[in-house]
Amino acid sequence: FFFLLLFSACPRPEGSSAKEDLTQYMDTARLWAATELRINAAIATVREDQFVHDDVVIATLRPIVGVSQEYVRQLENHHPRTPPLRNVHLEYIEAWRAHYLALATMIASVEKKDYLQLAKANDDLLEAQRSVADALADLARLMREAGLQPNASGDQPSTPPAPKPPSPGSEARG
Repeated sequence: FFFLLLFSACPRPEGSSAKEDLTQYMDTARLWAATELRINAAIATVREDQFVHDDVVIATLRPIVGVSQEYVRQLENHHPRTPPLRNVHLEYIEAWRAHYLALATMIASVEKKDYLQLAKANDDLLEAQRSVADALADLARLMREAGLQPNASGDQPSTPPAPKPPSPGSEARG
């Protein structure tokens, strides 16, 4: 009996624990994909418009600011068990928090008609998108190390294209 108690109290090998944690994480991440797709679609819409029409920027991004804020909360409520995955997840949270802050700044900039601040917010968003890509690369590395293959079909939405907003005065504002 004591042997069974001792055996059950021993931690499992890190490899199997990491594999299980990664598998559960990817199952959860599939649920996040729809939210990320919605956020990225809105970003793509305003970038296609090249930030020219203030009404399009505001109407498209204002609801997404709330979606992205709630998404950050959702990410914060997920707690991977293994330290390597926990670190990658924290990196992912910070990248999405930067998305949220950049989107909120974009709305405020357009409302104030501060197009220099809008350009800076777009640069911040581009950096946030690079940070998401870096976190996803780190996640793929962990999966390879655990003997799992990242899903090549792309469960995670791709980063939308990123043209720069026009410089102040180069385009008519709407």
